Amino acid sequence: MNGDAIVWIVLLLSIVICDYLAAYLYKNKKIPIWASAIGMALLIPIIVGSFVYLGVSYAKAFEPDNTREGIAFAGGFIAVILALNAIIMFVTGVILNIYTFVKNK
Repeated sequence: MNGDAIVWIVLLLSIVICDYLAAYLYKNKKIPIWASAIGMALLIPIIVGSFVYLGVSYAKAFEPDNTREGIAFAGGFIAVILALNAIIMFVTGVILNIYTFVKNK
């Protein structure tokens, strides 16, 4: 498995897990989606930092001559996509709250 596949797997798993958790909490625990989006935005540095740390550790152990700048670009890419997902979730949550507020009035 090459590095591109690992990046896409980490990215898709992160998005699916975070979005599913936000939908579950909204449906069952009545936590607004915008609050889950803020929580996801706070988790982005942890997800990306872990990914980069593990990638650098792997490259250092098995490929000592590797310069490891690719893992930094991959981490930046993952951070940007997860941030865009969090922004979209936040805007959707705000729109849902406004719609619910107007509907109840």
